[in-house]
Amino acid sequence: MSTEEHDDTPLDVAVVGGSLAGCAAAVHFGTMGYRVAVFERKATPESYHKQLCTHFVQPHAVPLLSALGLAHLREPSWSVATKAVFVTPGGVVDTPGTGYDPERPDSYALNLERRVLDPAIRESARRHGVRFVEATGVEGVTEDASGWTLDTDGAHGPRRYRARLVVAADGRRSRLAGLLGNEAESRPNERAALFGYFRGIAAPEDGRSVFVMNDHDLACAYPLVDGRTELVLFAEKSRVEGWRGADGRMQEFLKYFDGLAAAPSVADAVPEGPLLGYADYPSLIRRPVAGSVPFVGDAALSLDAMSGVGCGFALLSAQLLARAFAGRSLDADGVRAGLDDYRQRFEKALLPHAEGICGDSLVGKDEATRQRMFETICGDPELSRTYLALTGRMVMPAEFQRAFMRGLMARRAGAARA
Repeated sequence: MSTEEHDDTPLDVAVVGGSLAGCAAAVHFGTMGYRVAVFERKATPESYHKQLCTHFVQPHAVPLLSALGLAHLREPSWSVATKAVFVTPGGVVDTPGTGYDPERPDSYALNLERRVLDPAIRESARRHGVRFVEATGVEGVTEDASGWTLDTDGAHGPRRYRARLVVAADGRRSRLAGLLGNEAESRPNERAALFGYFRGIAAPEDGRSVFVMNDHDLACAYPLVDGRTELVLFAEKSRVEGWRGADGRMQEFLKYFDGLAAAPSVADAVPEGPLLGYADYPSLIRRPVAGSVPFVGDAALSLDAMSGVGCGFALLSAQLLARAFAGRSLDADGVRAGLDDYRQRFEKALLPHAEGICGDSLVGKDEATRQRMFETICGDPELSRTYLALTGRMVMPAEFQRAFMRGLMARRAGAARA
């Protein structure tokens, strides 16, 4: 239960939602010198963390940890520096070196578990002077000429707060979105997901995270600290629908991985707990700004987890919001300009990736075309690097498409000469 004492002093920024995006936004605004509070509907004891997350932090987002006071989480005692290797229908996409960018050895991804990241970012927010109003839901918001009134209800009963700016970071089922009419556009996701944590699985060379494309499925193995491994399966829903019961589901899950020659051996795998996952998880896309409220993290974009962008886009959207408000006041003109700036940054940086991710969530693709695509990628070292950079969200989809067309034309020209 929250022990936060009530304070009637008006806030500069009220962040609704205390997960990654909310805490990151709060840290950024706190660093700017604003009076910030986070309102979180759940009670969050020190060890509380999001469990339904595969916690792969893409390389584009790893540098963002430093500005949040979390650079230490890149150390081996907290996370595993990793790089993706893709086993595809057309060959293996792997590039030399430890980084996604061959000229930047530190351009790696992180297998950083939420049990580590979530408590750390909350503590960082507190170090930056952010107030936490826990076990308290925001039930209503009203705007007037001087800002916002937030009506809340929680462990201490109904209370009212004032703030000049409200940030919506209350997740996929955003209550603020409902209050403000920011309806989500739902895109179909034709795969289910199952994942679990194991001991007894040997880590791949150099801490690589292995992604095996099998028919329309993607099987993933992530090495973690202390010699543990997370196994994740994104599979056609029809494949896993018959996996009934906890024991039967685990047996079929490990049998699936055992049948993949390119995956790490699971012969000695020992589960640390039951499998987690979901059967139906459509991608949800909302406007980054509704009225005069910016939306960040899953409240703005909640995409197919197979893309591995959840943690990274949460941190990035918070950074984009902070940059949009840097050097601005929170008067009416400053807020209006900041929101316009954020909307443009969000749409430019994130929406092109969202469109591609939603396309990949559909399994009805022509397999022959898909094989030819990956044969082209795997046959060109430069194109392989660009594809890997795209999966790490280090380049935009249009840049990859241009590189792919060049590679495809070069391949066809080579075949013609032969």
